[in-house]
Amino acid sequence: MPTLQQQKKRLTIKTDLLVPLTFLFGLASSAMAQEKPASPPPSAEVQAVIEELRTLRIPETLSFLKRVDPKVFAQALKTPEGRWAMNLASRWSTPLPECSTDAGKAALREQMEKISREFARVPQAIIDPLAYWRMSWSPEFLNLPDEEQNQILQTENAFRSGAFLSRLSPVQQQAVNELHDLDISDLKRDPEVAESIKEYYALFTQWGPEKLHQVLEAPWSAAEFLKAFGILFLLEKLQWKLSVMPSWFWQEIAEFTEGPNAAPTFSLLEMGSMMLGGAYMNAHSGLVFLARALKDDRMMKGIDAINAQFDADHPELQKAVRH
Repeated sequence: MPTLQQQKKRLTIKTDLLVPLTFLFGLASSAMAQEKPASPPPSAEVQAVIEELRTLRIPETLSFLKRVDPKVFAQALKTPEGRWAMNLASRWSTPLPECSTDAGKAALREQMEKISREFARVPQAIIDPLAYWRMSWSPEFLNLPDEEQNQILQTENAFRSGAFLSRLSPVQQQAVNELHDLDISDLKRDPEVAESIKEYYALFTQWGPEKLHQVLEAPWSAAEFLKAFGILFLLEKLQWKLSVMPSWFWQEIAEFTEGPNAAPTFSLLEMGSMMLGGAYMNAHSGLVFLARALKDDRMMKGIDAINAQFDADHPELQKAVRH
């Protein structure tokens, strides 16, 4: 019996971290920026925030973000010096785990989850200027050692997840955290496929119809569920066994697919996962096969609507994805 990680490696295509994507976004943001007249020097309060940021590292930075004055912080991040100071404060106090092994990947995932969940607890008035900072570019970045560059990029990606997490209800946040914890646990233990399948179904059974319904109401939590749903579909060897779960489970998924939240949810799944074995295609295929198993025409129409919305948003990818 193959282990879970062996099965995943066999069925999915590995993708690198979002370093190139984040880097390109930063370059694009810099290229589009308009030259502005010289600004007056920052106030003493703003300068104090900038100076303190330069001395911090993760996780101390996260504590600072919870106590700093949001207005002063926002003003600091409007300056090039402040944005660069936030980059410096995004470095870690410990080296990144070595990701050449599953144990190292699990350690990195654990650290990223901790940072993401702490970002989710930061006041919204702090998250908004951080979103602007994440899309900015500082030329000094290229002068840092590779290790520190990667730490900053990992922090940016953790912030992105935390920002989405912060907008979820407590129930939705809990569900997303449970999904991530199960994924990390599997990465650590590398259980046999049958055991992993049982663990996923046990978690969804524990949720019950009300919690699953709430998870599927928000695009971010729904997207995280669909990632697990797609993996489960692969582990089930592309064939759903409807008898293993109560009818409410399949019905909630069918109603979600037919509803207005499906297309926005799929738009959140990584663009890099459009390839065979990626999160988007796994979830999409899982829904198609479920609609066939349920013989649900309305669900198939919902999938057609998802496809149509994707084609409208990304006409340049239409042929590559489905032709």
